[in-house]
Amino acid sequence: MNLFDYLYVDLDKVISLYSQITGGVVELRETQSEKWSTSDNKRNYDFKVFKHDAGGTTEDREQDKTTIKPYHALLQELESELYSSGYLLDLANFEEGKTLKDSDLRATLKNALCIKCSGRVVIEDYERMKKIGQDFPDIVKLINRSHAETLKDSPEYQEIERKIQDLESTIGDRNSQAKAKKKAKDLRAGLDSLLDSSTAVGMVPQWILDGMKTWIDAFLPNITNIRVYPFKDEDDEHIFGHLDASNFTVSDPTAFHFTYGSFPTEEFTILGVITSVPSNEGENFFPLQEFEKEDLKDYESVEHAFRGMFRGFDGIEAMVRTCRYPRVLVHPILVYRQTSPNKALQRTSR
Repeated sequence: MNLFDYLYVDLDKVISLYSQITGGVVELRETQSEKWSTSDNKRNYDFKVFKHDAGGTTEDREQDKTTIKPYHALLQELESELYSSGYLLDLANFEEGKTLKDSDLRATLKNALCIKCSGRVVIEDYERMKKIGQDFPDIVKLINRSHAETLKDSPEYQEIERKIQDLESTIGDRNSQAKAKKKAKDLRAGLDSLLDSSTAVGMVPQWILDGMKTWIDAFLPNITNIRVYPFKDEDDEHIFGHLDASNFTVSDPTAFHFTYGSFPTEEFTILGVITSVPSNEGENFFPLQEFEKEDLKDYESVEHAFRGMFRGFDGIEAMVRTCRYPRVLVHPILVYRQTSPNKALQRTSR
Protein backbone atom coordinates (compact mmCIF):
# COMPACT_ATOMS: atom_id res chain seq x y z
CA MET A 1 0.00 0.00 0.00
CA ASN A 2 1.33 3.43 -0.96
CA LEU A 3 1.25 6.38 1.41
CA PHE A 4 0.49 9.95 0.34
CA ASP A 5 1.87 13.23 1.69
CA TYR A 6 -0.75 15.74 0.56
CA LEU A 7 0.71 19.19 0.10
CA TYR A 8 -2.44 20.81 -1.32
CA VAL A 9 -6.11 19.74 -1.43
CA ASP A 10 -8.98 21.74 -2.97
CA LEU A 11 -11.64 19.86 -1.02
CA ASP A 12 -14.60 21.80 -2.48
CA LYS A 13 -13.56 20.85 -6.02
CA VAL A 14 -12.88 17.25 -4.93
CA ILE A 15 -16.40 16.93 -3.49
CA SER A 16 -17.99 18.58 -6.54
CA LEU A 17 -16.30 16.24 -9.04
CA TYR A 18 -16.81 13.13 -6.91
CA SER A 19 -20.51 13.85 -6.46
CA GLN A 20 -21.02 14.42 -10.19
CA ILE A 21 -19.28 11.18 -11.19
CA THR A 22 -20.72 8.85 -8.55
CA GLY A 23 -24.05 10.54 -7.93
CA GLY A 24 -23.35 10.32 -4.21
CA VAL A 25 -23.37 13.05 -1.61
CA VAL A 26 -20.27 13.55 0.49
CA GLU A 27 -20.71 15.03 3.94
CA LEU A 28 -18.04 17.47 5.04
CA ARG A 29 -18.11 16.38 8.68
CA GLU A 30 -19.22 13.51 10.87
CA THR A 31 -21.99 14.19 13.37
CA GLN A 32 -23.62 12.04 15.97
CA SER A 33 -26.61 13.14 18.01
CA GLU A 34 -28.98 11.44 20.40
CA LYS A 35 -32.37 12.59 21.66
CA TRP A 36 -34.48 10.98 24.34
CA SER A 37 -37.42 11.72 26.57
CA THR A 38 -38.70 10.03 29.73
CA SER A 39 -42.25 10.00 31.06
CA ASP A 40 -43.69 8.40 34.16
CA ASN A 41 -46.99 6.54 34.18
CA LYS A 42 -47.19 5.32 37.76
CA ARG A 43 -50.14 4.60 39.99
CA ASN A 44 -49.36 4.48 43.70
CA TYR A 45 -51.08 1.84 45.89
CA ASP A 46 -50.52 1.97 49.67
CA PHE A 47 -51.30 -1.21 51.56
CA LYS A 48 -50.58 -1.98 55.13
CA VAL A 49 -48.48 -4.98 54.24
CA PHE A 50 -46.46 -3.67 51.30
CA LYS A 51 -46.04 -0.71 48.98
CA HIS A 52 -46.29 -1.37 45.26
CA ASP A 53 -45.82 0.84 42.17
CA ALA A 54 -48.06 -0.25 39.33
CA GLY A 55 -47.39 0.85 35.79
CA GLY A 56 -43.90 1.74 34.59
CA THR A 57 -41.51 4.13 32.89
CA THR A 58 -41.37 4.61 29.15
CA GLU A 59 -38.32 6.01 27.38
CA ASP A 60 -38.16 7.22 23.76
CA ARG A 61 -34.71 7.47 22.25
CA GLU A 62 -33.76 8.63 18.77
CA GLN A 63 -30.25 8.29 17.35
CA ASP A 64 -28.87 9.99 14.27
CA LYS A 65 -25.39 9.19 12.99
CA THR A 66 -23.83 10.34 9.70
CA THR A 67 -20.71 8.54 8.58
CA ILE A 68 -18.49 10.02 5.87
CA LYS A 69 -15.83 8.53 3.66
CA PRO A 70 -12.34 8.68 5.14
CA TYR A 71 -10.58 11.83 3.92
CA HIS A 72 -7.66 10.21 2.07
CA ALA A 73 -9.79 7.37 0.71
CA LEU A 74 -12.06 9.97 -0.90
CA LEU A 75 -9.13 11.65 -2.67
CA GLN A 76 -7.75 8.37 -4.00
CA GLU A 77 -11.18 7.16 -5.06
CA LEU A 78 -11.76 10.40 -6.97
CA GLU A 79 -8.58 9.78 -8.98
CA SER A 80 -9.71 6.25 -9.76
CA GLU A 81 -13.19 7.39 -10.82
CA LEU A 82 -11.85 10.19 -13.04
CA TYR A 83 -9.45 7.80 -14.76
CA SER A 84 -11.87 4.90 -15.24
CA SER A 85 -14.62 7.25 -16.48
CA GLY A 86 -12.42 8.83 -19.15
CA TYR A 87 -11.99 12.28 -17.63
CA LEU A 88 -8.34 12.07 -16.58
CA LEU A 89 -5.18 11.97 -18.70
CA ASP A 90 -2.27 10.51 -16.74
CA LEU A 91 0.96 11.48 -18.49
CA ALA A 92 2.68 8.46 -16.95
CA ASN A 93 0.36 6.18 -18.94
CA PHE A 94 0.56 8.06 -22.24
CA GLU A 95 2.58 6.76 -25.16
CA GLU A 96 6.28 6.69 -24.30
CA GLY A 97 8.35 9.40 -25.92
CA LYS A 98 5.46 11.84 -26.27
CA THR A 99 5.93 15.28 -24.76
CA LEU A 100 3.74 18.37 -24.41
CA LYS A 101 4.85 19.47 -27.90
CA ASP A 102 3.21 16.41 -29.48
CA SER A 103 0.11 17.38 -31.46
CA ASP A 104 -1.76 14.16 -30.59
CA LEU A 105 -1.13 14.70 -26.89
CA ARG A 106 -2.32 18.30 -27.05
CA ALA A 107 -5.43 17.24 -28.94
CA THR A 108 -6.15 14.69 -26.22
CA LEU A 109 -5.62 17.35 -23.55
CA LYS A 110 -8.19 19.62 -25.22
CA ASN A 111 -10.76 16.83 -24.87
CA ALA A 112 -9.87 15.81 -21.31
CA LEU A 113 -11.19 17.36 -18.10
CA CYS A 114 -8.16 16.67 -15.88
CA ILE A 115 -4.46 15.93 -16.15
CA LYS A 116 -2.13 14.16 -13.75
CA CYS A 117 1.65 14.26 -13.89
CA SER A 118 4.70 13.90 -11.66
CA GLY A 119 8.06 15.63 -11.65
CA ARG A 120 10.23 18.27 -10.02
CA VAL A 121 8.28 21.31 -8.94
CA VAL A 122 8.89 25.02 -8.48
CA ILE A 123 6.68 27.05 -6.12
CA GLU A 124 6.45 30.83 -6.61
CA ASP A 125 4.84 32.79 -3.76
CA TYR A 126 4.55 36.40 -4.94
CA GLU A 127 3.33 37.73 -1.60
CA ARG A 128 6.43 36.26 0.01
CA MET A 129 8.56 37.90 -2.69
CA LYS A 130 6.87 41.25 -1.99
CA LYS A 131 7.53 40.91 1.74
CA ILE A 132 11.20 40.10 1.13
CA GLY A 133 11.45 43.09 -1.22
CA GLN A 134 10.11 45.39 1.47
CA ASP A 135 12.64 44.11 4.02
CA PHE A 136 15.51 43.77 1.55
CA PRO A 137 17.29 47.10 2.31
CA ASP A 138 17.47 46.30 6.03
CA ILE A 139 18.58 42.74 5.28
CA VAL A 140 21.39 44.03 3.04
CA LYS A 141 22.54 46.47 5.73
CA LEU A 142 22.62 43.67 8.29
CA ILE A 143 24.60 41.31 6.04
CA ASN A 144 27.10 43.97 5.04
CA ARG A 145 27.53 45.15 8.63
CA SER A 146 28.21 41.57 9.72
CA HIS A 147 30.72 41.18 6.87
CA ALA A 148 32.49 44.41 7.86
CA GLU A 149 32.72 43.37 11.51
CA THR A 150 34.21 40.03 10.48
CA LEU A 151 36.80 41.86 8.38
CA LYS A 152 37.72 44.11 11.31
CA ASP A 153 38.43 41.03 13.43
CA SER A 154 40.90 39.60 10.90
CA PRO A 155 44.64 39.56 11.84
CA GLU A 156 45.54 41.65 8.79
CA TYR A 157 43.08 44.40 9.69
CA GLN A 158 44.20 44.39 13.32
CA GLU A 159 47.86 44.73 12.24
CA ILE A 160 47.09 47.83 10.15
CA GLU A 161 45.12 49.29 13.07
CA ARG A 162 48.18 48.87 15.32
CA LYS A 163 50.39 50.61 12.76
CA ILE A 164 47.93 53.51 12.60
CA GLN A 165 47.93 53.81 16.40
CA ASP A 166 51.73 53.72 16.50
CA LEU A 167 51.94 56.41 13.85
CA GLU A 168 49.38 58.61 15.61
CA SER A 169 51.38 58.37 18.86
CA THR A 170 54.75 59.16 17.27
CA ILE A 171 56.93 61.40 19.41
CA GLY A 172 59.46 63.70 17.76
CA ASP A 173 59.84 67.02 16.04
CA ARG A 174 56.97 68.69 14.26
CA ASN A 175 58.07 67.50 10.84
CA SER A 176 58.26 63.84 11.94
CA GLN A 177 54.85 64.03 13.60
CA ALA A 178 53.30 65.57 10.51
CA LYS A 179 54.70 62.80 8.27
CA ALA A 180 53.49 60.11 10.72
CA LYS A 181 49.98 61.59 10.91
CA LYS A 182 49.77 61.85 7.12
CA LYS A 183 50.79 58.19 6.76
CA ALA A 184 48.26 57.20 9.46
CA LYS A 185 45.57 59.16 7.64
CA ASP A 186 46.37 57.42 4.35
CA LEU A 187 46.24 54.00 6.03
CA ARG A 188 42.90 54.88 7.65
CA ALA A 189 41.50 55.97 4.29
CA GLY A 190 42.68 52.67 2.81
CA LEU A 191 40.89 50.69 5.52
CA ASP A 192 37.68 52.67 5.03
CA SER A 193 37.87 52.12 1.29
CA LEU A 194 38.44 48.40 1.90
CA LEU A 195 35.32 48.20 4.07
CA ASP A 196 33.24 50.07 1.50
CA SER A 197 34.41 47.90 -1.40
CA SER A 198 34.09 44.57 0.40
CA THR A 199 30.32 44.60 0.85
CA ALA A 200 28.89 41.08 0.63
CA VAL A 201 25.59 42.11 -1.02
CA GLY A 202 24.93 45.04 -3.32
CA MET A 203 21.96 47.33 -2.67
CA VAL A 204 19.06 47.19 -5.15
CA PRO A 205 17.75 50.65 -6.13
CA GLN A 206 14.62 51.50 -4.16
CA TRP A 207 12.64 52.33 -7.30
CA ILE A 208 13.02 48.72 -8.45
CA LEU A 209 11.74 47.38 -5.13
CA ASP A 210 8.80 49.83 -5.17
CA GLY A 211 8.02 48.90 -8.76
CA MET A 212 8.03 45.19 -7.93
CA LYS A 213 5.52 45.77 -5.13
CA THR A 214 3.26 47.81 -7.43
CA TRP A 215 3.40 45.12 -10.12
CA ILE A 216 2.52 42.33 -7.67
CA ASP A 217 -0.32 44.33 -6.09
CA ALA A 218 -1.77 45.12 -9.54
CA PHE A 219 -1.43 41.78 -11.32
CA LEU A 220 -0.40 39.05 -8.85
CA PRO A 221 -2.11 39.73 -5.50
CA ASN A 222 -2.20 36.64 -3.25
CA ILE A 223 -0.83 34.48 -6.08
CA THR A 224 1.22 31.34 -5.48
CA ASN A 225 2.15 29.43 -8.64
CA ILE A 226 3.25 25.84 -8.94
CA ARG A 227 5.13 24.55 -11.97
CA VAL A 228 5.57 20.80 -12.49
CA TYR A 229 8.18 19.55 -14.97
CA PRO A 230 7.16 16.05 -16.13
CA PHE A 231 10.02 15.55 -18.64
CA LYS A 232 13.65 15.83 -17.50
CA ASP A 233 15.01 16.84 -20.91
CA GLU A 234 12.25 19.33 -21.76
CA ASP A 235 12.86 22.38 -19.57
CA ASP A 236 10.34 24.55 -21.43
CA GLU A 237 7.47 22.11 -20.86
CA HIS A 238 5.55 22.19 -17.61
CA ILE A 239 2.11 22.02 -16.07
CA PHE A 240 1.37 25.01 -13.88
CA GLY A 241 -1.43 26.70 -11.99
CA HIS A 242 -2.38 28.96 -9.10
CA LEU A 243 -2.55 27.53 -5.57
CA ASP A 244 -5.13 28.96 -3.17
CA ALA A 245 -3.44 29.65 0.18
CA SER A 246 -6.46 28.30 2.11
CA ASN A 247 -6.02 24.82 0.57
CA PHE A 248 -2.45 24.17 1.70
CA THR A 249 -2.13 21.44 4.32
CA VAL A 250 0.52 23.61 5.97
CA SER A 251 -1.41 26.84 6.38
CA ASP A 252 1.45 29.08 7.53
CA PRO A 253 3.40 30.24 4.42
CA THR A 254 6.60 30.71 6.44
CA ALA A 255 6.36 27.20 7.91
CA PHE A 256 5.57 25.78 4.47
CA HIS A 257 8.63 27.34 2.83
CA PHE A 258 10.83 26.32 5.74
CA THR A 259 9.59 22.71 5.41
CA TYR A 260 9.44 22.24 1.63
CA GLY A 261 11.21 25.27 0.14
CA SER A 262 10.38 26.96 -3.15
CA PHE A 263 12.38 24.31 -5.03
CA PRO A 264 11.72 20.92 -3.35
CA THR A 265 14.33 18.23 -3.91
CA GLU A 266 11.74 15.43 -4.23
CA GLU A 267 9.25 14.87 -7.03
CA PHE A 268 5.58 15.65 -6.49
CA THR A 269 2.38 14.79 -8.34
CA ILE A 270 -0.26 17.30 -9.44
CA LEU A 271 -3.84 16.57 -10.48
CA GLY A 272 -5.78 19.49 -11.89
CA VAL A 273 -8.60 20.60 -14.15
CA ILE A 274 -7.20 21.65 -17.54
CA THR A 275 -7.98 25.33 -18.18
CA SER A 276 -5.74 26.31 -21.11
CA VAL A 277 -3.85 24.42 -23.83
CA PRO A 278 -2.19 27.14 -25.97
CA SER A 279 -1.72 26.47 -29.66
CA ASN A 280 1.65 26.64 -31.41
CA GLU A 281 0.03 28.65 -34.22
CA GLY A 282 -1.17 31.38 -31.86
CA GLU A 283 -4.68 32.63 -31.11
CA ASN A 284 -7.25 32.54 -33.92
CA PHE A 285 -10.24 33.81 -31.95
CA PHE A 286 -10.81 37.58 -32.21
CA PRO A 287 -13.85 38.65 -30.19
CA LEU A 288 -13.68 42.30 -31.41
CA GLN A 289 -13.80 41.38 -35.08
CA GLU A 290 -17.50 42.28 -35.19
CA PHE A 291 -16.55 45.95 -34.83
CA GLU A 292 -14.15 45.93 -37.79
CA LYS A 293 -16.59 47.60 -40.17
CA GLU A 294 -17.38 51.08 -41.39
CA ASP A 295 -20.11 53.33 -40.01
CA LEU A 296 -20.35 51.95 -36.48
CA LYS A 297 -23.45 53.08 -34.69
CA ASP A 298 -23.04 55.20 -31.58
CA TYR A 299 -23.84 52.37 -29.15
CA GLU A 300 -21.45 50.08 -31.04
CA SER A 301 -18.65 52.63 -30.79
CA VAL A 302 -19.12 52.93 -27.02
CA GLU A 303 -19.15 49.16 -26.58
CA HIS A 304 -16.09 48.80 -28.80
CA ALA A 305 -14.20 51.39 -26.76
CA PHE A 306 -14.90 49.75 -23.40
CA ARG A 307 -14.29 46.20 -24.58
CA GLY A 308 -11.15 47.34 -26.36
CA MET A 309 -9.75 48.50 -23.01
CA PHE A 310 -9.83 44.90 -21.78
CA ARG A 311 -8.07 43.68 -24.91
CA GLY A 312 -5.51 46.45 -24.48
CA PHE A 313 -4.40 44.88 -21.21
CA ASP A 314 -4.09 41.41 -22.75
CA GLY A 315 -0.42 41.96 -23.54
CA ILE A 316 0.42 42.82 -19.94
CA GLU A 317 -1.65 39.96 -18.56
CA ALA A 318 0.08 37.58 -20.98
CA MET A 319 3.41 38.55 -19.41
CA VAL A 320 1.99 37.79 -15.97
CA ARG A 321 0.11 34.56 -16.67
CA THR A 322 2.94 33.18 -18.84
CA CYS A 323 0.51 30.68 -20.38
CA ARG A 324 2.14 30.02 -23.74
CA TYR A 325 2.97 27.02 -25.89
CA PRO A 326 4.00 24.33 -24.98
CA ARG A 327 2.91 24.85 -21.36
CA VAL A 328 -0.47 23.74 -20.02
CA LEU A 329 -2.42 25.73 -17.43
CA VAL A 330 -4.56 23.92 -14.83
CA HIS A 331 -6.72 24.57 -11.80
CA PRO A 332 -4.87 22.42 -9.22
CA ILE A 333 -6.99 20.00 -7.18
CA LEU A 334 -4.34 17.82 -5.53
CA VAL A 335 -0.60 18.15 -5.03
CA TYR A 336 1.09 15.31 -3.19
CA ARG A 337 4.08 13.05 -2.83
CA GLN A 338 3.46 9.31 -3.21
CA THR A 339 5.72 6.77 -1.56
CA SER A 340 5.80 2.98 -2.00
CA PRO A 341 6.87 0.62 0.80
CA ASN A 342 10.62 0.08 0.99
CA LYS A 343 11.30 -3.60 1.61
CA ALA A 344 14.75 -2.77 2.96
CA LEU A 345 13.07 -0.85 5.78
CA GLN A 346 10.49 -3.49 6.66
CA ARG A 347 10.87 -5.31 9.96
CA THR A 348 9.03 -8.43 11.00
CA SER A 349 7.87 -8.84 14.57
CA ARG A 350 9.55 -11.56 16.63
